[in-house]
Amino acid sequence: MNFNDFWIEYTLSQGGYVEKSKGSKSQEGIVYERLFDVIIEQKLQPGARLTEISLADIFSVSRTVVRRALLRLSYEGVVDIKPNIGAIVTTTEPEDVPQYFEARRIVEGALIRKVAGKLTTFQEETLNAMVREENRYFMGGNRARGLRKSIDFHFYIADIANNKPLAEMGKKMIARTSLIVAQYNLSGSGGCACVDHSALVDVMVNGPGDIAESMMHEHLQHIEDNLYFGKQNIETDLYRILEVDRS
Repeated sequence: MNFNDFWIEYTLSQGGYVEKSKGSKSQEGIVYERLFDVIIEQKLQPGARLTEISLADIFSVSRTVVRRALLRLSYEGVVDIKPNIGAIVTTTEPEDVPQYFEARRIVEGALIRKVAGKLTTFQEETLNAMVREENRYFMGGNRARGLRKSIDFHFYIADIANNKPLAEMGKKMIARTSLIVAQYNLSGSGGCACVDHSALVDVMVNGPGDIAESMMHEHLQHIEDNLYFGKQNIETDLYRILEVDRS
């Protein structure tokens, strides 16, 4: 078994954010994870409506199952459930964007400081493999998978910091700011750069913590500085977007 295959099996066994086999999950879990994926991969844009009837049809489940999945997504901060409107992919007003990035810089700065200089060989190899995969997807034109690898890179840093409450806050901020990037990033990039991630791995290997924290702050500031606060078209065809994910 090569390292990438080992990494996939390892992450599956942890029951975290990486999808497990269908047989091990409830219907609600399948709907939740598929929707989380297409939202995080920016296939579903902020502001897109998530209608219970359509989702129940797409996933061949009851509306009750869909409703529970949407409630879980609302807890994660990636879906808003509004009276008389229903569920929509979370949007952020331009004036609120700096607050979310400030919060993410504080939390992720603390997470990477805890990790810097303490990586195991396995953790170092895992992070480098993720950066290579991210670069391969983007270079091959698979933007959605590249985006997911970019986000998983940051999720993994949160996971290995050995502070569950801090990791949970970090993941929520990562997910929320990823939606902000989807809403306001006109360049079509994922917001993160593979070269930045490579540099972050280097500083996590060698330390010190204050340099790692500073580099994370600069990395996230660079993402925020490249946002474009203009109106963009919203993809609303749930059947088309989720078609690939029904297999």
